[in-house]
Amino acid sequence: MPLNDVELMLATRQGDRDAFAELVRRHQRPLVNFFFRLLWDRQRAEDFAQEVFLKIFSHAGTYEAQAKFTTFLYRVAKNLWIDWLRVEGNHPRSQSLDAPVGDDEGGTTAASLVAGDEKPPEEVLMDREAIRDVQAAIEQLPEEQRLVLVLSEQQGMKYQEISEVLGIPVGTVKSRMHNAILRLREILGVTIR
Repeated sequence: MPLNDVELMLATRQGDRDAFAELVRRHQRPLVNFFFRLLWDRQRAEDFAQEVFLKIFSHAGTYEAQAKFTTFLYRVAKNLWIDWLRVEGNHPRSQSLDAPVGDDEGGTTAASLVAGDEKPPEEVLMDREAIRDVQAAIEQLPEEQRLVLVLSEQQGMKYQEISEVLGIPVGTVKSRMHNAILRLREILGVTIR
């Protein structure tokens, strides 16, 4: 029976590098996606994820299993993100959806991955425009609303877990999410019937 995340982290604390490699394997893609939704830059998202894992590995000896491992992981990620924002300012550099994704210089873009090739060109263009609009709207959200939105909608976290990651009450998570959705509707011109 495979070890759970906390058991793997405790094994890492004892110096088991294979246990840490398994943690990275399990959580690397979701962590990269978390940063990608904040930055819209795949390379930077991968760099941030690598830095989070480096921090976790270098401080493994002090790890205490007080919550789910993912809560710990995203708390470290959130702190790294906030530290970066303090240095870079409140407006992270955005990435065009038409820019190559990852190392692919051959033409694969974020927009083409989302839109797919089975649609007529007019629909693909409309999808790309809608994605750009949503991306721009998300970038306009205050950082605290943006973090809640990304953790909930992109990472699939429950409000209780977001509360633990961000160190805020569940009611504040709900309020920020509500305000983020209202703001997105306002920015995108979506009316509620």
